Amino acid sequence: MKKLLLGVVLTVCLASCALAQTNSQIHAARVFDGKITPSGQCAFNTPCFIDYNGGPVFEKTPTIYIIWYGKWTAKDKSIIDYYFAHVGGTTQNKINTIYTDDAGKSVPITVKHSTKNDYHDNYSMGKNLGGDGQIQTIVANAIANHHLPADANGIYFVLTYTDVNLPGLCSSFCGYHSPSVSIVSGKVIKYSMVGNSAKCPDGCEASRVVGDSGSPNNDPGADGTVSIMWHEFSETVSDPDAGLNNAWRGSYCGETGDCCDFIFGNLKKDSNGHLYTNTIGTKHFITQEMFKLKKKTRGVKLPGVCKQVY
Repeated sequence: MKKLLLGVVLTVCLASCALAQTNSQIHAARVFDGKITPSGQCAFNTPCFIDYNGGPVFEKTPTIYIIWYGKWTAKDKSIIDYYFAHVGGTTQNKINTIYTDDAGKSVPITVKHSTKNDYHDNYSMGKNLGGDGQIQTIVANAIANHHLPADANGIYFVLTYTDVNLPGLCSSFCGYHSPSVSIVSGKVIKYSMVGNSAKCPDGCEASRVVGDSGSPNNDPGADGTVSIMWHEFSETVSDPDAGLNNAWRGSYCGETGDCCDFIFGNLKKDSNGHLYTNTIGTKHFITQEMFKLKKKTRGVKLPGVCKQVY
C-alpha cells in the first residue's frame, strides 16, 4: 500500500507479536484526513495509475470468515453478514473482476459468506492488543480449535469492537490486510483486521465523513465497518500475497482500495434522509468507490478511475 503508511506498518509490526512471524507485509487503510476528493479522481492527490507486479489474484470464489472480537451486537452482525452474503454477483463487485494474473485468470465476481462462517471471540486476548501478532493468534486459535476451517482460499476478518485497542488503530489506520505463513503451517492464510468504525467516527466512519449523523441501516459503526471491509476485501482479492508476491499495486496511489480511499461518488438519500451509495440485496450501504482499470490488461502505470459500479 501507500509508502506513506510505512509508519503504520512499523507501529503494528514492532508491537508484541504472539506468532513467530513479525508481519512486515501489513497494508493499511488510512484514517480520513478531512479532505474529500472529487469523484472519479484518486486519493492522495496522485495520478490514477496502478501496476501489475506478476503475483497471483484470487482465481476461485473467496469465502469470507468473520471473527467477531468483543461484544458486537446482533444488529451489527446482521448488517455486516448481510452485505457479504449478497455482494457477490453485483455490479459493485464486478469492478474487481477486471484484475487478472499471469495465468489470465480474473478475480471472480462471486463471494461466499453465511453466518456459518462466523465465530464469536469473547476477548480471548484481552481488550488491549499488543500488535498484529495477537491478531494472527486470534485467527490461528479459531482455526486450531475447529471454530473455522483452515482455508487458503478464504479471507479471515478479525473485527474488533469499540473497546478494543491496537497500536495505530484510529490514529494511523482503520484496518489492514495481509497474508500470513504462520497462522497455519504450509498454507498462506489471508486475513484482515478492521475496527468498529464507531471507535473513531471522525477518522473511520463513512457516514460521519460525508456529514450524515445517522447511516443507511441506522447503525453508523456497522455501516462504516462495511466500507472499510470492502476496501480490504477488494485489495485482498486483487493482491492476496501482498509483500510476499505482489500483484496489483503501485507507487502512485497504492492498492485498489487506497486509490479511492474515502471517495464515495454520487450519494443517494433514503426515505429517512440518510446517505448511501449502493443497494446490495434489499439493503442500502455506504461504501467507498473502488479503482477500475480503464482497460482489462496487465502492465505498469495502467490508468483507471474510481467507481461505485462497473
